[in-house]
Amino acid sequence: MAAKRLTLAFPERTINRLEELKELTSASSITDVVREAIMTYESVAKHIGNGMTFYAQRPNGERIEVEFMIDVPRVEPDIRLVK
Repeated sequence: MAAKRLTLAFPERTINRLEELKELTSASSITDVVREAIMTYESVAKHIGNGMTFYAQRPNGERIEVEFMIDVPRVEPDIRLVK
């Protein structure tokens, strides 16, 4: 598929955050950071839509639910009583 060029305007604070993420992840460009972010967003949105919940574990072993600010319709779990 041919690449399409897209021009985005971001506030300076966002550009700084993208630069920091580029360094943190050793990405070769801000474009790569944005591309990876979109793929991650897509994956998380699909998992949330399928009813999954994400957790993180603190160093002390405590597990906490990770909230994502992604509003997608959720599939209700198919629960059946098996006798």
